[in-house]
Amino acid sequence: MKQRNLRRPIQRLVRFNEQENEYINRKIKKSPYKNFQNFARILLIQGEIRYVDFSDLRRLVSAVNRVGNNINQIARLANQFQEISQKDIESLTEEVSSLKQLVEETLKEEIKKERSV
Repeated sequence: MKQRNLRRPIQRLVRFNEQENEYINRKIKKSPYKNFQNFARILLIQGEIRYVDFSDLRRLVSAVNRVGNNINQIARLANQFQEISQKDIESLTEEVSSLKQLVEETLKEEIKKERSV
């Protein structure tokens, strides 16, 4: 077998299932590249895969929600035994709501920053 003098002699093999293959074919049709090789090569060289771990922020949101639930339980008991005023309960609830809103806004800002990079 005669070896051809190729400009790109290194070959990579990738396997897909039917759905993935159909999805990729649709992307190729929409792109300026007419075949998989050019599409994949350009995407792999110029593209970039980003992974951002928001698990810490999500755990924080979950913790804030649990604090809010605990305050609601305390408020129920306080109302039942008349140990705390309604004004104090409302103040606690507002503080938790503002804390939750701050955490959610921070999470949204971080997501926007990451998507714009």
